[in-house]
Amino acid sequence: MQKLHRDGDAPVSFLIYQIKEPRFWEKAWIEAYKGSLHTRRRSGAVALDYWNRLAGRFARQAGQECTKRRVDRVLAWLEQQGILHSEMEVLDIGAGTGVFTVPLARRVKEVAALEPAPAMLAALQKRVEAEGLANVHFLDWEWEKFDPAAEGLAERFDLVFASLTPGVRDVQTLMKMTACSRDWCFLCDFAGRRLSPAREELWQLIFGEEMPLPGHDIIFPLNYLYASGYCPSFQVWSDEWDEELPVEEAVAGLQDFFRVYTEITPEIDKIIVDYVEQRAVKQIFCEKYRVRLGMILWQVAAKWAAEADAT
Repeated sequence: MQKLHRDGDAPVSFLIYQIKEPRFWEKAWIEAYKGSLHTRRRSGAVALDYWNRLAGRFARQAGQECTKRRVDRVLAWLEQQGILHSEMEVLDIGAGTGVFTVPLARRVKEVAALEPAPAMLAALQKRVEAEGLANVHFLDWEWEKFDPAAEGLAERFDLVFASLTPGVRDVQTLMKMTACSRDWCFLCDFAGRRLSPAREELWQLIFGEEMPLPGHDIIFPLNYLYASGYCPSFQVWSDEWDEELPVEEAVAGLQDFFRVYTEITPEIDKIIVDYVEQRAVKQIFCEKYRVRLGMILWQVAAKWAAEADAT
């Protein structure tokens, strides 16, 4: 009788069988989300309010070197794959202030920029106007609530594009991308733990525990697509940058972050202010970021071709 090695109570052979099934990765994604930072949001916290408060900061970050570096890497990869061309129609999910909308619009026929946060959308519209682009139109919908068929956008786009958006957070929101595409889909997300010492250390000081993971990681959509029969191309890279802010602005940004998870009481306000002031040099606070990012590109027809070959 063959002896099976076990990981806990599950035979290795059974685990191998499981990880080949799309349902395994769908459930894993759900479980990761359940214990994530997102589920710690306090009752009544409105996500759009948070993104509205960040609109000014995101608009400034669009011109920073770390953002340009990420944009250049992504667009260079898409061009190497040979999929960007002047007749493309693109859907940009969670467009924000236009980090990708604008450079995509310069390369393709049309970009539909989906952004539900009013302040973000206003900043995006202002930037598009300033760039003199006439081939961008705007959709102020939440991707989670968006119905491609009902809105007449099923199979409408040559490329459905999403980068670092919380809108794509489970199988349902992932597969909406394929529903809207008649050819290609692209997704960029975090790959592993992202390090932000200020937020992590303040979380420990405020809540007395380690900060939870975000809940969205490229490992889940990548493996779900692979197990489902798609043929995704994948690339991963590391990036790091420092952001220097005046004390007042750094405090306000951290307050906005923690306000999503708890009321900013006088005690918590003091913790944040003291933390920033003690670490500031000449009234400038340096916030460090260390991340690993992954990007996936897949063709929606590739799965159908694989299924056709198997029949």
